[in-house]
Amino acid sequence: MGTRHHRGLRRRSGHLYLAPRGELESTTQADLVAFATRACADPRTVLAALRAARPDATPGSLRSAVLGQVLFEAGTTRMARAHARISGGRTRLYSFGYRSTALDGRLGAAHTVELPFVFDVADEPRLHGDADLLGPAPAPARPAARVHGAWVAFARTGNPGWAPFDPRRPTAKILGEEDPG
Repeated sequence: MGTRHHRGLRRRSGHLYLAPRGELESTTQADLVAFATRACADPRTVLAALRAARPDATPGSLRSAVLGQVLFEAGTTRMARAHARISGGRTRLYSFGYRSTALDGRLGAAHTVELPFVFDVADEPRLHGDADLLGPAPAPARPAARVHGAWVAFARTGNPGWAPFDPRRPTAKILGEEDPG
């Protein structure tokens, strides 16, 4: 039978570590370069690619992107590729894009924001407030139902409703954004 593997990425994973401390706004270009130099084997290439993909991004947003790549994306992608090679099509990868309205929207699609959607508790009052995980805005019902449903389907059948991850064409299912259906 083999094992099933379901891995996720968040669009702004690094925001969880920078936004609450005000570092999204206070990061300078020098801070960004210093961080990338410490965190990346090839900081110039990483920063050039990020700047090309996000030409209007602030140094803080780019620092968040580097942090997310180093802490989460690189390892998640390596794990998905390795598992896909041995699992016979049982690996699924998703990218969660719902943007929390916490901290005046600065938290965004940070690491862990998807968990209330996964466990179908996104409407819990304790998760909503200016500095709470999901922020003051109510969580949208449709993406919450779709994310929870995908996880339940994966647990039951191994198929969350999208194609297996293919290392030759590495893509992830987008979940939680302004989800039209």
